[in-house]
This record gives sequence, C-alpha cells and structure tokens, in this order.
Amino acid sequence: MLISLALSLLAADPTCDAAFETLRTTNVVEAGYSAHVGFVRARIGPDGEPVWLLLDTGANRSALDAGFAARSGLPVLAGSQVEGTAGVIEAGGTRVEDLRLGDLALPTIEPTTSDLGGLQGPGGEAAVGILGSDALAGLVVTLDFAHGRIAIAPPSEASAHAAGCGRAIPTTDDNGILRLEAVIDGEALPLRYDSGAGLFEDPHVWINLSQGQWAQVRGERPEAAPMATLGGSGTGGQVSLPVHAGGRLEIGPLVWDEPRLIVQPAQGYFARPEAVGFVGNALFWSQGMVTIDYPGHRLILPPSD
Repeated sequence: MLISLALSLLAADPTCDAAFETLRTTNVVEAGYSAHVGFVRARIGPDGEPVWLLLDTGANRSALDAGFAARSGLPVLAGSQVEGTAGVIEAGGTRVEDLRLGDLALPTIEPTTSDLGGLQGPGGEAAVGILGSDALAGLVVTLDFAHGRIAIAPPSEASAHAAGCGRAIPTTDDNGILRLEAVIDGEALPLRYDSGAGLFEDPHVWINLSQGQWAQVRGERPEAAPMATLGGSGTGGQVSLPVHAGGRLEIGPLVWDEPRLIVQPAQGYFARPEAVGFVGNALFWSQGMVTIDYPGHRLILPPSD
C-alpha cells in the first residue's frame, strides 16, 4: 500500500509533469514514424531544402545517399567498409558542416555515402540518409510516440529531473551505439538499442539475439524448430531469421511475458564472436515515449500508471 501510494504521488508531481513536457516540446522537429522507425526533417547546407533522415541509434556513423551528396556539392572523402547486420559493403565518404534540425545546428560530421535510393520516409517519401550517434551524441532525443513527434535538444535540468521521477534504464557505449542490460529467461544479456530497426504491428515484443546469446538462453534444452521464419534486410543484403518463443524479458523496470526471440545469422556484424543482439522502438512504443539521454547515459520513460 505504501509503495502504491508513493508511486501515485510521484506520478502526480507537477514538477515531474513539467520536466517531461519540456523534453517533449524543446526543439520539436518535423518528424514522422513508419514501422516504429522515426524520421526527421533536416536542412543540409545554408540553402538546402528540407530532407528526410532516418534517426538511427543503431548506427555509429551517419550516412547519405551518394547521389544526393553529389547533387548537393558535398566534398568527396576517402571511402571505408560499412559493417551491417547482413554483411559488409564498401562505401564512400563526405563531410557535412551545416546540418540543422529545427533550431539546432549540429557539429560537423563525416557520413558514409552509398546507394540509399530505396530508403523511404513517412508516407513513402524518399529519405536521403541516416542520422546516427555521431550526430546525436551529446544531445537529448525524445521520441514521443503518442503524439508522433521527435524533439532533439542539448542537455538540461529537465532530463535530470525526469530521470529522477520517471523510470530510468542505464546505458553504456558500445562503439558509439547505446547498450543496455536485459534478462531473458533468467539469463543476463547485453543488447543494443537500434531505433532504426523497423517492425510490424504485433501484440508481442520482439528482440534480436546473436547465435551465442540464443545458445545461452536455450541452455541445455535441445534445439527446437522455430515457431516462424522471417525475411529481413539490412546493410549488406538479405537475411533469413528464425523466431523462437521466450518466457520472460526484463529490462530495467520493464517486464514482458512471451517475447519473440529473433536469432540473427552469423553475417556481417553478427559474424563477430562478441556480437550482441538489439531491440528497437517497438519495445517502448506502449510507454508513449522514450527519451534518449546521451550525456546522462540512460533512457528515460515516464512514470507508470
């Protein structure tokens, strides 16, 4: 009873409500969602037209469509290999010195360039690139699912206050990508947070595991046939994804029963022995919003009812 009363008082705290409202409304950028994935309108260059970029916490380096970069007169830099979930590709490089999200000017970034002609934003409009953690690090990003909005702003007292009166999930840095700790059927496993991973509507939660993590969760139980097999795509090509039923998923204060466990094939990044799985925005969709506090090393969710 005392715990329930304390939570009720906490949820009704007007200063807590004000902190979350500040996170939702500070530098709201034009945005939209498609298959749980968020897109933002950005301006590249002082005279650039607004373009859609996929907001992707699972990318440690931003990317632009090579054709768009050329048409925009961006410089050509040395190329590099890009390791994705399905393989490795050769990509070019460029430099963006003037990228604006609403009223916020971002520091200079050096995205990769490749053919992103198939990338579609909200309503099927073309998207010309991916905004990764190299652009977002140091900022507070609020994905307001309930209102279809995205706010991106420098850190403030609001994020610290919201973390104290809401529900916080600690994160660590995994080569520029957010990592959080999960427990699946009693097994402690690290997972990356990949806001660029799309998912269809489903009442269950879906998470992605590496081959090694699936073996850890399965334990001594014999290998069973998957309950389903999905087709997917990622940087590097196509993948076939077996799905198994889990019993219980715990991440910070959140608990889900019967998660669907997607096992990634040993391709691209997942060919690494140290590879870990990932979760996407769909995991937090029912919470109405999630704030990604990069400098605070945490995700912030509003108080539960």
